[in-house]
Amino acid sequence: MQTSNLTIYSLPFGLITTFFISYAFELLGRKFTISVSYILTGIIFFLIPYSKPHFWLLAVMRCAIGITMSGPISHPLINDYVCKNSRGKAIAVNGLGTVFGEVIAMGVLLKLSKSMTYEAAFALTGSIIVFWGFYYFVFIKNPNLKTIHNKIEKKDPATRRWSMQIQPTNEPK
Repeated sequence: MQTSNLTIYSLPFGLITTFFISYAFELLGRKFTISVSYILTGIIFFLIPYSKPHFWLLAVMRCAIGITMSGPISHPLINDYVCKNSRGKAIAVNGLGTVFGEVIAMGVLLKLSKSMTYEAAFALTGSIIVFWGFYYFVFIKNPNLKTIHNKIEKKDPATRRWSMQIQPTNEPK
């Protein structure tokens, strides 16, 4: 019962953050937003074992994980880097990577952490998450959004911004 309550409490925070995270991707960049999201999630994982007699503190940390992981879950990298014809394949590979990660987490990390203390198991998981945050900071390249938008506008006039569509034209009717 308490575990399902944690999920219920954290879902609204994650959903609200997912709605606003697109602004962070545009204003702060993909690299910064994803890297900070992973690093903060890893830090929260380090702190989870120390929430133990207080359920409310665990609930706050679970809500924080929902907030910090909304960036990596809803990233625009596939749209930025994969051409339109191959996006379906890229999304499929992304899904396979998610499933593979879950299998590794359950198969390898769970077996490895059975011999560890509660604190050490969460520290190991937190360190892996922080590592990925630094990895993404080094290897993600922010796209040149002006170039992407200019290419889209030249190829397909229907995708132009609304403000561009309402400009009067001198064409005869």
